[in-house]
Amino acid sequence: MYLKLTIILCAVIVLLHIIDTTVGQAIGDDVAKQYGQIGASVTLTCDNTDNGAVEWKLNDSKIIQTRNVELTRTKLILFNINVSQEGQYRCHNPESGKIYRTISLMLGYPPGKPQVTCQSVRYPLNVVCLWKLENQTYLPTWINASYRYGVEDVKQCSTAEELQGICTIEGIQLFSKIPYTMKVTATNPLGSRSTITQFIVEKIIKPDPPTEVNISPIPNQPKKLLLQWKPPVTWPDPNLFLLKYRIMYWPKGSTRYQMIEINDQTSYILSGLRSRAVYFVKIAAKDFVDNGMFSDWSPTVSARLWSN
Repeated sequence: MYLKLTIILCAVIVLLHIIDTTVGQAIGDDVAKQYGQIGASVTLTCDNTDNGAVEWKLNDSKIIQTRNVELTRTKLILFNINVSQEGQYRCHNPESGKIYRTISLMLGYPPGKPQVTCQSVRYPLNVVCLWKLENQTYLPTWINASYRYGVEDVKQCSTAEELQGICTIEGIQLFSKIPYTMKVTATNPLGSRSTITQFIVEKIIKPDPPTEVNISPIPNQPKKLLLQWKPPVTWPDPNLFLLKYRIMYWPKGSTRYQMIEINDQTSYILSGLRSRAVYFVKIAAKDFVDNGMFSDWSPTVSARLWSN
């Protein structure tokens, strides 16, 4: 008799455990994902198939009806939603505790139009396109970037580069009037935006700034300075694809500057300067035949003229 009672008691305990576990779980133990735009309205739907009473909670806090919250038997409508309302929503039967549905609500914005810039810094080897979005989305956003030359087949940018907001186009066609077309599409759960841009390679050449810029006084030359530099390290072959340079210089304390351009050389003597003055200099580089645009300026260097 005692053994029978023990068996029956164990069976009841197991049954109660099963019932308790079932009631405490969402159907299928699933959490649905839903996305909403900040400042807009969002509707969450409750799957109360047994037509029982419904109570909504956000992160385990009960939701009540307000001017910006509307509750119905099957829906929760949130107006002018803000980031504080992001989180895990749950609708359940307040009497039995049965969970009808659990929703993870994520808030943000649809992507803005990608801002795309393409330049050839390492001419004639490649073109590099960079992009950024007009806005912060606060949601997972995927980028698809592709390009083609003329009417040739579309080529995808590498996934690894896309994650860095960059696309490198190798084996570029030189001295061609046929444009490349670059397309960048940003997509997230709230929408998608694309930018299409076209370019001719020679029109987007932009070297990096010259390097190792140095200026120094010349002994016994009180009105001259020696300026020296090296081509950009990223410029592949400065002996074959020549560069020209723009030099800007001005004396300390002056708001007026002078500018000169020279071709295919990496040193220059500034003359006719103010005796004993300190001069500031910076240099920019450009393709020798005037394709594209000047580089950004090099860092500014300075020196004082020779004096006994």
